[in-house]
Amino acid sequence: MNRKERVKRAFHFNKPDRVPLSAFGFESDFYPIELHEPISWQPKYYPPHVDGGAKQISKDTFRRDIYNWNDDIRKKLGYSEKWWEYPHESIDEYQVIWRSSGTKSEDKTMGHPIKGPLEDKGSGEGWNALNNFEFPDAKDFERYRIIKSGKWKLLAEDRYLVGAFGSGGLFSRCSYMRGFSAFLIDLARGKYTNKINQLINSVGIFFLNTIEKLKDNCDQLDSIMMADDFGTQHSAFISPRIFQQYFKEPYKKMTKITHELGMDFILHSCGNILALIPELIDVGIDVLEFDSPHMTGVENFKQFAEQRKLAFWLCSNIQSTYIRGDPKDIDEEIKSYIKEIGNNEGGLAIWEYDNNDSIGTPKKNIRAQRKAVFKYGNYNDKGIIDWLA
Repeated sequence: MNRKERVKRAFHFNKPDRVPLSAFGFESDFYPIELHEPISWQPKYYPPHVDGGAKQISKDTFRRDIYNWNDDIRKKLGYSEKWWEYPHESIDEYQVIWRSSGTKSEDKTMGHPIKGPLEDKGSGEGWNALNNFEFPDAKDFERYRIIKSGKWKLLAEDRYLVGAFGSGGLFSRCSYMRGFSAFLIDLARGKYTNKINQLINSVGIFFLNTIEKLKDNCDQLDSIMMADDFGTQHSAFISPRIFQQYFKEPYKKMTKITHELGMDFILHSCGNILALIPELIDVGIDVLEFDSPHMTGVENFKQFAEQRKLAFWLCSNIQSTYIRGDPKDIDEEIKSYIKEIGNNEGGLAIWEYDNNDSIGTPKKNIRAQRKAVFKYGNYNDKGIIDWLA
């Protein structure tokens, strides 16, 4: 069984030989096919906020091969050659301003959105900018040039290919543009319903076109993965009713075209989103990926996996075990995931967190997670975990 088949079988409860693992290196069963901003996008008033933030653009290879900000613009604005090393503000393709502490600081994250093009001070006037707003062009060939080149194929080999949208799914992207608090207030009050729907529809069109273009440029692509953070530590940001009113149909459109193109739809979300899981199943999500499964509760995932309604891609909990535990804790946690979720002729993959510098994960814990998958994650020919048979 090759790696691509292993993942497909796991995600569709069809007797894989082992629980799949995403990791940095040969052991991974997954390979990301990543979108990148077109070179033609050269912001004139701020440095560019590329999807990976300052850490991404600080890489020599990234600036040489994928994206580089025009030196003439940089010099005119008075930024140093290595502007990403220091605290700065940057702008993304949606005209959202981000603030970063720079790569020399202890904060290795991609930064935080601080101002969107539709923001105001509570008057609602920010919505007026929507009619003339120019959204990024999903069909721009430059966005897919690295994918189309095929250089990734030697590394991908027979792995399951994930079309990674990066940060900012449908809910998140709209909240960046309107401003997070204002967007939640607008959703709750229902005062600007037409504008909200217009914004969601416009962002949704970009995503729909991107899904199509990703598959056009990478026929072997197996899935689309979107990151949309829907929750706090304790509950979802929005109620199921609000999800149904604004986001259900747009999500259905995205999963529908993904499935028509022969791919799985994977959703990453932070926070406790238990209340939204039935809605996510209903719109056609195939797999939920969690970096911090404890917030929603692994015990709550079990019922959905047993019913074959949803597969899960889980990391050792990055807010606790993964960063503060020891290898024995990691071993026990992964074992429990496999027992509770993966023992359904599939239904589980293990995710290796992709920004360990930011959270300070001990390398021994990263190794422990990998070892636990190979130790406990083997299925027999009947699709049953060996040690649970």
